[in-house]
Amino acid sequence: MATTEKIRKDIEKTREKIAEQQKRLRALEAQLTEEENLEIVRMVKAVRMDNRELTAFLRAYASGMISLPDGLMETEESEGAEDEA
Repeated sequence: MATTEKIRKDIEKTREKIAEQQKRLRALEAQLTEEENLEIVRMVKAVRMDNRELTAFLRAYASGMISLPDGLMETEESEGAEDEA
């Protein structure tokens, strides 16, 4: 009987640890989202467009009326991969 009680206590401890780690994971995910949003805001501010100009630019890009220079996305993607490493 003592063995089953120990196993039950271990199960409860493990559940508590899992709950703590899930809480930590949610906090880290929220922190990452906030950092990504701040990065987007900084990039938008760096181009110094007003809301109307930025909206027009994004609509034109989304519709295919304009495109980014060749090689630009590959450079940014490789920088992002380096950041994750």
